Amino acid sequence: MVEGMDINLLDRILHAMEEAGSVRTLVPELPKGVRPVHLRVLDALSRTRGDDGCARVSDIGDALDMRMPNVTRAVREMTDLGLLDKTADPSDRRVVLIRATPTGGEYIRRYVVGVRQRVETELMATVSEEDIDSMIATIDAVKAAVGKACGR
Repeated sequence: MVEGMDINLLDRILHAMEEAGSVRTLVPELPKGVRPVHLRVLDALSRTRGDDGCARVSDIGDALDMRMPNVTRAVREMTDLGLLDKTADPSDRRVVLIRATPTGGEYIRRYVVGVRQRVETELMATVSEEDIDSMIATIDAVKAAVGKACGR
């Protein structure tokens, strides 16, 4: 046992981290084949797209702090599901652009914007912004400490 650290405290911290991760499962039931990562991509697309509705796949990866192979896989799945269209950038054919299809746009409105607005309204009525900032800082610190302890 770590000097001064109650093992139950560590269990409580790890359990709270798991519970925080499970919040994603509370969104409305998703259509068949749609995964939470797809909603994250749609969310990033809605925040990074230009006036033409397009965003670079690399910008989505940056916005989500996600590795490119994972973004590419999610985009391919979403294209297969009819949520995204992919095109090459006319000014640089090496760059892949994505745009929400009409179905993808509906998912942005329903599952991204709609849920975000309802959650933010409830959250701000229940938890102070100061507590939210403190929670985020604490989660970041715990994640860093666990990563360091586990050699990551």
